[in-house]
Amino acid sequence: MLLLESITLDEEIDDIVEDPIETTSTTTTASSGKTSKVSGDVKTTVTTTKVTTTKTTKKVDTKDNYIGILEVPDVNIKRGFLSLDSKYNSIKYNVTLIKGSSMPDVDKGNLILAAHRGTSKVSYFENLYKLKIGSLAYVTYKGKKYTYKLLETYEVPKTGTLTISRDGNETALTLITCTRDNKKTQTIFNYELISVK
Repeated sequence: MLLLESITLDEEIDDIVEDPIETTSTTTTASSGKTSKVSGDVKTTVTTTKVTTTKTTKKVDTKDNYIGILEVPDVNIKRGFLSLDSKYNSIKYNVTLIKGSSMPDVDKGNLILAAHRGTSKVSYFENLYKLKIGSLAYVTYKGKKYTYKLLETYEVPKTGTLTISRDGNETALTLITCTRDNKKTQTIFNYELISVK
């Protein structure tokens, strides 16, 4: 049975070259002092200025809050994902669980995850384009390991809404990222569940 699932993406998935997971602030303070010295008929004034610069980097650490872990060994991905209600369930920070997803333990459901590609630290799906049909992906969720096999990849226009075409009789995993070398489309990677341990 062919099932078409329409989802709306809350955030734009794109190539990204900046690192939004880290925020940096710089504080500069200055102070000055004057010292005068009289020696004979000559008055010497020395002005000193002290500048202190402090750089603070804040990194968002969410690993303790992951509800599941995605692994795609053929492209060296191992990354957790968060619940829908987490403020860090965002492609700005992580592999993102998409609204409308089913968790892996739902029979005939579809776990839908998205992430950036590009050169930043949050471009977790940078190398998905290298996957071959039949490649495996794993999701660890609630103490069980779900094994999926890649069935197909296809591109859809980047409009903010997309339709996932899949077999509705199977439990599925769908990965979404922007298409390599084409800023007008996104690539869908459809997987089928093959085992649970």
